[in-house]
Amino acid sequence: MRGLAEHRRLRRRVRELLAEVGVPRPWDLGEFCARVAAHRGRPIHVLPMVMPPGAPDGAWLSGPTVDLIVHDADSPPLRAEHIVCHELGHILLGHGGTGLGPELTPDVSPDLLRRMGVLHRAGYDDVMEQQAEVAASLIWRLADRRLVPDRRALDPTEAAVVDRFAEVMERRADGGGGVG
Repeated sequence: MRGLAEHRRLRRRVRELLAEVGVPRPWDLGEFCARVAAHRGRPIHVLPMVMPPGAPDGAWLSGPTVDLIVHDADSPPLRAEHIVCHELGHILLGHGGTGLGPELTPDVSPDLLRRMGVLHRAGYDDVMEQQAEVAASLIWRLADRRLVPDRRALDPTEAAVVDRFAEVMERRADGGGGVG
C-alpha cells in the first residue's frame, strides 16, 4: 500500500465486506468460516497440518469446487486463528488462492495437481499480504479479539493517557480526523 488514503480505502472496503458477511458475536471462528463460505458460494475447510520446512505458516488452496485453508498444526491457538483470518482476508478480497504446490505436497506429481485444477502459485505480492493482514486485524477488532489482555499495570492517570492516545490513533487510522 502506498499511502494513508489507500489504507483508508482498504479499511473501508474490508469493513463493508465484513458487514455483508457478518462477524459473529460472540466470536466463533467456525461460524465465521461458514459465513464466508456462504458469501463465496462454496465450502471452506480449515485443516491444521504439520508444515514442512520452508512452507508458509498457512495458505488458502483454491480447488475447482472447494476452498481449503491450511495452517501449521504446531502454531499456538491464537496464532493459528490469526493465520486462518489472514487467509479469509485473501478470500474476501478476491486475491485468488494459492494452488497446491510441491512444498505442501512433495509426494504428489505436479502433473497430477495440474489435472486436478489446483495449480501452484508462487505466492502473493507484498501489497496483497498487507491487505490480508489489514483484513485479519479488522476481523479480530470486530470480533473483539485481543492478543494481549486489556489489563495494564498502570496507575489510573497513566492508563487514561494511554487510552486517550489509542483513541486518537484509531480515529486517524479510520479517517476520523485528529484530536477531538
